[in-house]
Amino acid sequence: MSLLKIIKKIKLELAQAMEIAVELEEFPKKEIPGIHIEIPADRINGEISSNIALVSAKIFKMSPQKIAQILIDNLNLKDDLSKFIDKIEIANVGFINFFLSENFYIKVLSKIDELKNNYGKSNFGQNKNILVEFVSSNPTGPMHLGNARLGAIGDILSEILKFAGFKVYKEFYINDSGNQIKKFSESLAARYMQIFRPETPFPEDGYHGDDIKFHAQDFAKIHANYFLDKPELKGIITNFALPKNIEKIKCILGKYKIFYDNWFYESEIHKSDQINKIINKLKNLGFIYKENGAIWFATNKIQGYESSKNEVLIRSNGIPTYFMADIAYHANKFLTRNFEICINIWGADHHGHIDRMHAAMLALGIEKKRLKIIIVQLVRIIKNGEINKMSKRSGNSETLESLLDVINVDSAKFIFNTQTADSKMDFDLNLAVKNDILNPAYYVQYAYARINSIIRKQINFLMDFKKIDIKILDSKEERELIFALSMFPYKIVESAKLYDTTKITRYVTSLSALFHKFYNSKKIICQDEQLSRARLFLCVQISQVIKNVLTIMKVNLRESM
Repeated sequence: MSLLKIIKKIKLELAQAMEIAVELEEFPKKEIPGIHIEIPADRINGEISSNIALVSAKIFKMSPQKIAQILIDNLNLKDDLSKFIDKIEIANVGFINFFLSENFYIKVLSKIDELKNNYGKSNFGQNKNILVEFVSSNPTGPMHLGNARLGAIGDILSEILKFAGFKVYKEFYINDSGNQIKKFSESLAARYMQIFRPETPFPEDGYHGDDIKFHAQDFAKIHANYFLDKPELKGIITNFALPKNIEKIKCILGKYKIFYDNWFYESEIHKSDQINKIINKLKNLGFIYKENGAIWFATNKIQGYESSKNEVLIRSNGIPTYFMADIAYHANKFLTRNFEICINIWGADHHGHIDRMHAAMLALGIEKKRLKIIIVQLVRIIKNGEINKMSKRSGNSETLESLLDVINVDSAKFIFNTQTADSKMDFDLNLAVKNDILNPAYYVQYAYARINSIIRKQINFLMDFKKIDIKILDSKEERELIFALSMFPYKIVESAKLYDTTKITRYVTSLSALFHKFYNSKKIICQDEQLSRARLFLCVQISQVIKNVLTIMKVNLRESM
């Protein structure tokens, strides 16, 4: 039985014990709190623990220790569970601690050996359709390091969700309409005109990057000065440059090992009748009003958003706002394509967009929990101990492309997932290029390579696993490793529940550290042949779990280093 199933069954058994105690009038008839199960940091307190007695103390007006004892007395562990529980103890403060039996440790290794690449997968997601939209940078110039972090988090989260049993669809939303594209057009046109008329002024808020100059020069090589005074210049040169930028984005993300199921163009929303349909729907629901020639969304009519300011959807000149287009896009996700859950991974500059987007979805009848918005905080690039400031508009930015010219994809994707999305990050380029154990990606790859080097040298010992006695793996280091291996499916589910990729990077780093500790303290090949076989078998399963994690992360498996 897996650790996940054991936890689930313990939770159920505790709930039943609580109900029995109420029926026996050992507890008063009060609302029973939810039962929380955790994995203690120190296994001296057992492998599984519950604080139910502590959180019930005030409700039942009893000591946690007494509540815990009553619950244990009423526990009726079924055969399939009892053989995996060695003992149950009450800690001084009232925690109920469960200690796993030797049976459990034996089953963990055999289960990994049986499932191999599928070990860690579960049906937690119940095959629900889930759309993950991430990066979605304006295609007006190079992708910067913020996009690099968004991409690393979004891609690995998608893979974790797949492993957890969701049906995942990855999407890039191309903002090929609106104010950014207007500035892009004006910048391109100005640079084109400057080739022939150097005195042509450049827009104050235009894009100053070299990529704009290169597009203008390439356009001029084809068309010379033909479009110099033509009113259609902006549209023509934008149609020339924009597809090149989009294709380059696809190419660089491909190099970053990120591939999407769909590229959704904002312009398609404007070309279709989707905006009018949403306006009419919101109007019929009573969330639309007109003022000063503009069409407004009555955010303050949504329950929970009464104090929020109302938002313009259609300007007085008839042009939809960015917010309106985004409502139509999300309506397309939920109401047209019928995704059950949609995850948006946005940069920190979109923080103010969260509440109004949730309000708009609630107006359309879409529950708040179905739209998960993850805000990714800024990245500071540290190079030679100094902060390298980024500015896309000035053309002075550290780009994803330049990053991948300096460090390998493995380091980038791993390091960007070592800190939670909601924390600001200092990305140390000097550390990321290191080929030593200070680089977290290298550290894990080194553990995998070290294990596989041992296995290759001792392959004859591994011909018949049936002869291996796993019971003799009873040292503290060996049991720590086996329990850590049992935690992998649990960590996948935990990561999927919390949409937190760091659960996996921290897990595999910790597993690698435990292996290195084991390697340095125990001789894997020793005078005892049975013990040598058992330890090699353990190494094979550690290798398999590290492989499964790195495969999820799309980090290369190094057989030797």
